[in-house]
Amino acid sequence: MTSNHIATTNRLDRLPAVTNNSDGAMFLARDGEAGCWSVSASVPAASEPRDGRMRSQRHSRWRSTNSHRRRLNGQQGFSLIELLLALALGLVVTAGIVQLFVGNNQTYTVLQGQSRLQEGARYALDFIAESARAAGYFGCDPDLDKRYTTLNATLENTFQMNILQPVVAFDYVGSGGASMTDWLPSAAVLPRVGAATTTPNPANGIAVSGIEPETDILVLRRIEPGGARIADVVQPTDNPVRVEDNGTVTFAADDYAVISDCTQASVFRVTGVNDVGAEIDLRRDENTGAGSAIFQNRSGASLSEENLAYGTTVNAQGATVSRLETDIYYIAEGAGTNNRGQRPLSLWRKSGSQAPVELVEGIEDLQVWLGIDTTPTDSVNAPTRYTNFAGVVGDDVVRTLRVQITASTVDVVEAGSNAPVTRTFSQTISLRNRG
Repeated sequence: MTSNHIATTNRLDRLPAVTNNSDGAMFLARDGEAGCWSVSASVPAASEPRDGRMRSQRHSRWRSTNSHRRRLNGQQGFSLIELLLALALGLVVTAGIVQLFVGNNQTYTVLQGQSRLQEGARYALDFIAESARAAGYFGCDPDLDKRYTTLNATLENTFQMNILQPVVAFDYVGSGGASMTDWLPSAAVLPRVGAATTTPNPANGIAVSGIEPETDILVLRRIEPGGARIADVVQPTDNPVRVEDNGTVTFAADDYAVISDCTQASVFRVTGVNDVGAEIDLRRDENTGAGSAIFQNRSGASLSEENLAYGTTVNAQGATVSRLETDIYYIAEGAGTNNRGQRPLSLWRKSGSQAPVELVEGIEDLQVWLGIDTTPTDSVNAPTRYTNFAGVVGDDVVRTLRVQITASTVDVVEAGSNAPVTRTFSQTISLRNRG
């Protein structure tokens, strides 16, 4: 038997002629001469349907794999041009965001500065207006020729106590300096630092050399509203002057007070204060108190040059005693610095014997015009023209003040600038009392 034939017994006669399996076909045939069966196995030919399906499946898998590889190859990264383009776009977007932030920050800075400017101007005008509306109030409106003093100098020679002039405006007439004669009238009469003849407390005076050139100086005088009513009739030579303790008006030694009723008024220096139950004694001792003798009470000084008592009966005719207040407004350098290290100008005020106080930072200029009534005896109590203080003559009466200030943002708020933004404001203030 050869390798292609298999010897079998007679039982093989019962096997089928052909048997198929999944891998191909097996054929059984009987050799008649040898009396044997032969088995032949065949592999499916290329032309058979199953082989075609297998090849088709293999080809489909190959195409799917290649397609997947191509997709992976397309996502491996960016080209250099694409990367540069993306970086450029990113820089443009970043620059836009930075520019937007810078622009918004600059706008906020400008708006904040403008707000500060307007607020400073409003405060400055309010301070001046409050003093101006009360200027000239000396009690129950005594006539000018019935205003007296007990001091060693006349009212005209004691600038801070001069109740004859409720309003004084010093007009700048110089050429860039800050000496006494650069203002009209001369600034020499102001209560100056170290000048004992101008103020009872020279240490608290004004440094005229520090006042900003080209700006005006405004002086407003009045007595403290309300006052303390006299507790009894006050004779011209009485010492002390007794008043009611109303709990709202306080006095201290070295205050300057005004006693007044509807007919007369007089300035005196308070040298001592004593509480007497519900009343207060205000002493006015002679030649006593700090400072030059011209600011002290003179010997035997009378409160009335006509020897008239204040109040013929208790509290008659609204007789009161009030503290004298003189406010002096001017422009000088402030104590602070701005965002460029510069010292901005400010509005300053000196009140009474106190040291000057910086009121509002960022006020660079002060200009004052007086609205005068040249016909005060007519029925129209209104100004006929505006002038500086030198233009007030004779019987002219000051009816209004026109105040102009220049306020700044203090800080430098505009790009490319080295100076604050400024703006000018003006206000006309009516005087309630005879100026």
